[in-house]
Amino acid sequence: MGLLTSAEADKLPAPAWLKFNRLHWDIENGLHQRLDVSQNDDRCRIRLSPGVWVMGMFRRLSNSLFMEWRSAQKHPEHKTTTDFQSAMGEEQHRPAFLLIHSKRPRFKGG
Repeated sequence: MGLLTSAEADKLPAPAWLKFNRLHWDIENGLHQRLDVSQNDDRCRIRLSPGVWVMGMFRRLSNSLFMEWRSAQKHPEHKTTTDFQSAMGEEQHRPAFLLIHSKRPRFKGG
């Protein structure tokens, strides 16, 4: 996959082009990867606009909760969305509900 631009070649030097290309892949490998793989976004069969929008919002909310949870873990770089889902299930999703209703949301480290 390549990047498209309307910039003239002499206006976009190679280091800038490389930076934009890396930024694109950061997005693809970050949120998009989590939505596609961990939350099965591509396999979802909801096709009506309101349902697609609602499920998209729930998936993004879940991803935000995951990112907050992960930041409070030992070795967060090793934690996955699946780890988060398992941890929430172990406590009947109580930590997620506490986070949503908190005035100053923070997961405690673990």
